[in-house]
Order: sequence, then structure tokens, then C-alpha cells
Amino acid sequence: MLLSSLGGVSFAQDRASSKQGCVRIDPARPPQFVTYDGKSESEIYLRVRNNSNCAIVVETDDQYPTQIRKLPQKGITIEPVLESREGIRLRLHYLVQSRPQGELRRAYGWGDSVFVYEIPARQSITFSVPRNHFKRRSNIAVPFGYSWEGNNSIATGIGGVVHLVYFLYDDLPRR
Repeated sequence: MLLSSLGGVSFAQDRASSKQGCVRIDPARPPQFVTYDGKSESEIYLRVRNNSNCAIVVETDDQYPTQIRKLPQKGITIEPVLESREGIRLRLHYLVQSRPQGELRRAYGWGDSVFVYEIPARQSITFSVPRNHFKRRSNIAVPFGYSWEGNNSIATGIGGVVHLVYFLYDDLPRR
């Protein structure tokens, strides 16, 4: 009887706190979504957008993103970017899904060493995907976690939960 009573209290507290949890900023858009951001001869550029008031975390290669900074004496330097920054280009870990809605597989060798990158509320990151994935009519899936879940392995899931946000082949502009 006591155990049942405690469970009811805990459930009520969880339900109440979830109402104050992550919410969409633009209610017309999903909490996280991927959009087309351009192309080159060999790549398609995509953008992961965080449309929630909670930070999300994605996995990247074990290299920090960099930026080019102009020096006062007309030179340049390439510096690592250690903090989150809107629109930064990452070597993002993503999955490829063969159609129709087939198995998800890693897009390239993820290696043994992985970094995580936090995308704050209202921000986005960009990444590139080889065009040949789309020639095969594949979908792209980006695994992510909420920052409050911790920095455990995002791709394998936390407690068996894996969050994915998709860019579908059908959403690719036809030009």
C-alpha cells in the first residue's frame, strides 16, 4: 500500500514538471527539424534547427569546428570554435536510411573518438552530405539528445531511447 502511494505522488510530480519542460518556440514548426541549405558539385548542405527552449546535443567527429579570423596585419588565422555558435558547420554524425523506410546505417566511419556539440535553444548547425546518398533516394537521420539527458552516447541511446530528426529525400528541391 505504501509503495503504491509513493508511486502516485512521484507520477503526479513528473506530470506537473513536464508541463514546464521543453516547448516549441514557433508552434507551427516541429521542436527539431532539418532543412535544405544549398548544394555544391559533390555535396548537399543541410541545417539542423532547434525550435525548442531546451538545448540539444549532437555527435561530431573528434575535431573542433574552426573559424577563419582576419588579423590586423592583413593575415588570417584558423581558430577552433569551443562554444556553441549559430549556423556553424560541423562534421556531424548522421545516419542514412534506404527507402522505403529501410534500415538506418551509419553514413561513414565514426571512429572511436567522438565529440558532442550543444545546439542551444533557437540555434542551428549546418552539415554536408555527399550527393550520392540522394542519388539512391535515401533519407538522412540525425541522432540527438536533450542536454538534460547527459552526454552519454547519443547514437546508441540513453536507456534505450534514441531521438532522431529526419531530412527526407522527398524534401530535396528538384532543381
